[in-house]
Amino acid sequence: MKLPWVCALLVLLPPPAGHCPIPAVPPGAQATTTRYRLGDQISFQCQEGLGLVGSAQRICTPQGEWSGAEPSCRAPYSLDRAEDVRNQFESSFTNVLSLVASSGSSLPGSSQPSFGRTIILSDDSFLDLYLLVDASHSVTQPIFNDFKKCVEIIIERIASFDVAVRFAVLSYATDPKSIVNIYDEEAIFADDVIARLTTDMKYQDHGNRTGTNIHGALTLVFEMMSFQAASLEQQQKMGDWEKTRHVIILFTDVKSNVGGSPNLAVARIEEFLNVNPDRKDYLDIYTFGIKGLEVDWEAMNEIASKKPGETHAFILEDSKALKKVFEDVLVVQGLDDLCGLANRSLSASLEQQSPWHAAISMGMGLSCRGSLVSRSWVLTAAHCFNERQNMLPWRIKLGDGAEFQIKRRIDHELYNVRGKLDRGIREFYDYDISLLELDRPATVSGTVRPICLPCTDGANKALKKPPASTCKDHELELLGMDAVPALFVSLEGNQMEVFVKTQKRLKSCISGAVQPNMVYSNVTDVSEVVTERFLCSGRENGGSNEAATCKGESGGSLFVERRHRFIQVGVVSWGTYDPCEKKRQDPYTKRLHRDRAPWGHRPRDFYISLFGVQGWLRKHLGGALRFLPEN
Repeated sequence: MKLPWVCALLVLLPPPAGHCPIPAVPPGAQATTTRYRLGDQISFQCQEGLGLVGSAQRICTPQGEWSGAEPSCRAPYSLDRAEDVRNQFESSFTNVLSLVASSGSSLPGSSQPSFGRTIILSDDSFLDLYLLVDASHSVTQPIFNDFKKCVEIIIERIASFDVAVRFAVLSYATDPKSIVNIYDEEAIFADDVIARLTTDMKYQDHGNRTGTNIHGALTLVFEMMSFQAASLEQQQKMGDWEKTRHVIILFTDVKSNVGGSPNLAVARIEEFLNVNPDRKDYLDIYTFGIKGLEVDWEAMNEIASKKPGETHAFILEDSKALKKVFEDVLVVQGLDDLCGLANRSLSASLEQQSPWHAAISMGMGLSCRGSLVSRSWVLTAAHCFNERQNMLPWRIKLGDGAEFQIKRRIDHELYNVRGKLDRGIREFYDYDISLLELDRPATVSGTVRPICLPCTDGANKALKKPPASTCKDHELELLGMDAVPALFVSLEGNQMEVFVKTQKRLKSCISGAVQPNMVYSNVTDVSEVVTERFLCSGRENGGSNEAATCKGESGGSLFVERRHRFIQVGVVSWGTYDPCEKKRQDPYTKRLHRDRAPWGHRPRDFYISLFGVQGWLRKHLGGALRFLPEN
């Protein structure tokens, strides 16, 4: 008996037990069913000329929900907006990347992420990510290059998460070509994978083989999975394979015209991975196309995964919009346990670019900067509060606009700005560092997130170093060059570049602390004012265009970027020249104009090295952060 067509109804009351809610029928579609009980199926069909995206059939599950993805009917010329794709893809994919701490591993007061479908990745499990790029004749070389750039962006973004990931990259036309296999040694190293991508993935490698063999590409993915599973079985590690999650992302026009139906390859992969209702989160397939390729909505949808509340198939206006999606995606909101993450996309706000940055003030023009190093502590310079004991008027403002009072202030016990007055030195900034405890824990978000401190477990994971690493290992990793590129945050919130001078260049840098007409012009021995706890930056006349810090930026973080994460190495303390003294605004950028130092003067900035005050940091932050052995 043929079931009648029914239209969408509004659900005003919850369904009775054993039933699913009456589903909405999307515009341009019809649905067949009259029952909404456990096990009943509803089918959707779009009007002629429209393509169905989502699930064509949905089943009422024991949870009282309809299986699969909510359907929609799309016209051939219908496109997704970049911002919508970003939000939908990010919502789905961030679930896959969510790292939930194992039982007992969280610090007191920490929170864990909560998502609609959170995948738990333990220390011995992996995410296997397969990235497939269409190189067929219908995909021009410029579009192929944009697809390739998107792959690079994805790899870079995911590498910044504390998730064990193996990457596989391949291109395909009439035949597939493997660039990186999932079982290659370098598959776990993002930098190595990108290097192979750059040198080995070439559009012309597919020659005149102009067909589109998506079935062949997915079959190659299946073969990689089979080899990986067999290898782990041989090593008696099938338990590891059972815990591995798999994600396949295709950049394609979906015009599969050789090799057979891609659906058969998808079904084969699903069967091999035992993707059933209890394991549906072990495989996600995403498809991306752009308008110029005349992508078929239904063909795109057939390959993509279909999961409740998620979208896995997207078509955008052009390759520029596609790149924007991946530049803006994965801003890691909600992943509270990851330090040093920031949104580095072109559209990111200043607060998203430096979410640890804090403004500290008490009115009357007195201000400093600081860095959030845990949800409850801000690191800054002790000289901001010289001889001021009353902290009640002071306020700390974080990136989301929230203001905090200071519950407690801890200056380094050896800091004494007047400690060398008897030697004619009016100001002495050794141990110029202070911790401020917030009156309540900060809420981690896209604009508020702690920076990583060196010699901690968080920084060790960010640096992808072995668990047995030491503080000395971190110092060599972060400050091991003669001139280390580093950043600080300006008064307006922009990141400014400097070079920390060490080893062979250290002596020349610190000599600039003593110059005519400066605060230390009467000092004969520079070691009297620049101790071993200082880092130094600054340019020579005619040298590199290196920034200098301004008054008011004291206490801010000096930080470096490693593996797409940010680690603080110093605290802004003092300098020989204030480039913002005249307070002039650039008429074009509207930024505070930073004047160049007068000819003959060598601007120098000095920072308290966090490696030089490890004992103090460990003493006061030991309850909030896990520290590594010093040596």
